Amino acid sequence: MFNHPSMSARGRHVAAIIAILIVLFLPKRVECTHGERCSRTIPGGRTCSAYEIEPLMFYALERLLDRDIGFAYSSGEDCR
Repeated sequence: MFNHPSMSARGRHVAAIIAILIVLFLPKRVECTHGERCSRTIPGGRTCSAYEIEPLMFYALERLLDRDIGFAYSSGEDCR
């Protein structure tokens, strides 16, 4: 994967760490954040659902700890 002939072992390790960090900070859309109702109905019959866009690393930690860490790139409601 990171095996260019001129790359040293340390260079491969650094490249692997950078790749892992990039993956951990990729955004993940999370519906129904902890402690909130999943959806609500507004006048007119439309349904709104809460969501957060958060790093994959924080999503995994929240699932592991079963609580909201409180960090997200963005959040809002999606109404349909």
